[in-house]
Amino acid sequence: MSANGSPPAGWITGLLDQHEVALLRYAQKITGDAEWARDVVQDTFLKLAGQSPDELDGHATEWLFTVCRNRALDVRRRGQRRKCYDGDKIPERS
Repeated sequence: MSANGSPPAGWITGLLDQHEVALLRYAQKITGDAEWARDVVQDTFLKLAGQSPDELDGHATEWLFTVCRNRALDVRRRGQRRKCYDGDKIPERS
């Protein structure tokens, strides 16, 4: 924390610079889709913005990959359900 009690300036940006590419690859392996992976990583960093460095207790990398994995699995499950429903079209009445 800085002297005024707020997180150090740029700590999220530093983590983004350090881990964004690896998180994108990781999320894309799980979701199978580059667009979904970008959404997952964006959600991960938005969630990080609600945390303080002290809450992460020096485990920011582990936290990022855990949150990213959980979000990517949720997105993949939702995507699979959508595919099932898209393929099961209701026949039109004549």
